[in-house]
Amino acid sequence: MAELGLRLDEAKQLTAALQAQIVPAQVAAVGERRRLCVACGRVLASKGHYGARFRSLFGDVPVRIRRLRVCPCQGPGEAKSFAALDLGKDAVAPELAYVTARYAALVPFGKVAAFLSELLPMSGAQNAGTVRNRTLRVGTKIVQEHIIETAQQPTAQAAGIVVVGLDGGYVRSRHRQEERHFEVVAGKVIHADGAQHRFAFARNGQAIASEAFQQALAAAGVHGDTPATVLCDGDAGLWRLQRDALPGATVVLDWWHAAVRFEHALQAARGLGAGTADTHFASEAVRDLERAKWRLWHGRWPGCRHKLAALCRWTERKRLRDVTGIGRLQQHASELLGYLERNEDALVPYAARRRRGEPISTAFVESAVNEIVAKRMNKKQQMRWNRTTVQPFLDVRTAVLNDTLEDAFRYRYPGFRPANDDHRATTAAA
Repeated sequence: MAELGLRLDEAKQLTAALQAQIVPAQVAAVGERRRLCVACGRVLASKGHYGARFRSLFGDVPVRIRRLRVCPCQGPGEAKSFAALDLGKDAVAPELAYVTARYAALVPFGKVAAFLSELLPMSGAQNAGTVRNRTLRVGTKIVQEHIIETAQQPTAQAAGIVVVGLDGGYVRSRHRQEERHFEVVAGKVIHADGAQHRFAFARNGQAIASEAFQQALAAAGVHGDTPATVLCDGDAGLWRLQRDALPGATVVLDWWHAAVRFEHALQAARGLGAGTADTHFASEAVRDLERAKWRLWHGRWPGCRHKLAALCRWTERKRLRDVTGIGRLQQHASELLGYLERNEDALVPYAARRRRGEPISTAFVESAVNEIVAKRMNKKQQMRWNRTTVQPFLDVRTAVLNDTLEDAFRYRYPGFRPANDDHRATTAAA
């Protein structure tokens, strides 16, 4: 059984040998096609060749690039010669760059290098540093260019209300002397038809973060006048981003974060007077908190605030100072009231919104933070990141998750994996 078919090393040798014959022939053919002047049709004189190394999925191939003299009809201001084929500075095949970036966005750089070296006859990605640098170049030169182009394209008015969620996550910093961690803002845009678009950017100051947020929204087809609902956990910086990009949006404070704070206060209330004769205070405090929570759930914020303020005054009474756990309840109740007051503009009738099927929770954003940031950059990962260079990687990862990485390569390289290849294959099979 072990001798049936080609072995992996034989297949690698075969594809490398084919590539070594195909690429030089293609380069020579391009050099011959470019020998005619596009303006007058005159045959251009050759100025010799220069050597280059073309890095592809199937090995590094040495090639000779023809240089041609500029036609006299172009005038004296032009360069005297030019290369018949411009391979760029690193001469990496788009297929190699795409495969490297796609898998590097999903698994650690070292594992990608080992995986590609195991399966393919390539010599240009045998270490994690090469994979990392190549992925960052894809993010800078290809994905970012596609994002800018997409953001500038005119889009039709949204058919319904767009839902935008914002949240933040922390990654380990490479420069531990300056900061141990830094924040990455991640989010998701959900259109009325269910289409989803993920985005992420490092929070490097309010102005830079606001520009990155607006660009991410524009790439998803969302502009300042688009009807939108923005959900957030109450972070003041995230609300500022919303006000800069979507000033007319409906803002909703995440119910889960408010409910968790209520639960902390309720736990403190249930523990009042534990182990003493003062346990009857617990039921009174629990009753007030549950009533405040019920009023907030039904959109009665003034009544909720009145109940919480009364509870805070109650905990400060002289006869309660010696009750076990009163300090903890006072702290949680005052923090809950302050949190709700800071976000009172985002408090909505949660019960009514839920009955209408409208979002009241940032659970969908929490999942976006997990898949964009935590899974690849935090969980079980020892890698540290640079605040100033993490953006290209975030762009590549979100492009992979949004299934737009191929589109970015097609925009940069028009002949890359035509979008109707699957249709052609289906038609041919039929």
